[in-house]
Amino acid sequence: MRIRETLKAVAVAAIFTAATPALAATTFSTNFDSTSFGSGAGFTTLSSYEGWTGGTNGIEVQYNNVAGLAFSGANFVELDTNANSSMSRLIDAGSYVLKYWYSDRPNVPASSNGVSVMLGANALLTTPGGAGREGTRWSEKTVSFSVAAPTTLTFAALGTSDSLGGYIDSVSLSAVPEPMTWTMMIVGFGMMGAALRNRRTSAKVTYA
Repeated sequence: MRIRETLKAVAVAAIFTAATPALAATTFSTNFDSTSFGSGAGFTTLSSYEGWTGGTNGIEVQYNNVAGLAFSGANFVELDTNANSSMSRLIDAGSYVLKYWYSDRPNVPASSNGVSVMLGANALLTTPGGAGREGTRWSEKTVSFSVAAPTTLTFAALGTSDSLGGYIDSVSLSAVPEPMTWTMMIVGFGMMGAALRNRRTSAKVTYA
């Protein structure tokens, strides 16, 4: 009986230990709609917004179809405010999947529509941009990465610095368990299964 209980305890401990790295990692999801800017169309430039810190020229939040429809909700961001800018936030060590939606700014040439995603000073993913047409054309971008220490995640405008640039909406960062974490979870569940099987077998034993 004690052996079975010990196995169960070890299995549960293994599962919770395995889950700890994922829980410690940074996760977030935003479509930039935490603030309503009223019913009219417009834009505003902020020094920070929804956990992001703006670069030297801030973060431009567009709302209510002032220059293109948002992918989700009423708001999205542009990083070429009165000049090329950026938005950054610190993330913890871990393995991640980053997803976001990107659109060229309507009626703007490709040379002004690029966006770069960076980890620290290193480029992670570059969207060179395309020639904007009459309306927004949203496409999802996805990239997986790992960082061994707390690192700054940055979205930055690329190309011509002319107050006209690419759009970002619906950004999410999800934690991915490390391979060792998956192994520990599998071992833990296997031990729990073995303990339960042993318990059922013992229950079938009867004595005359």
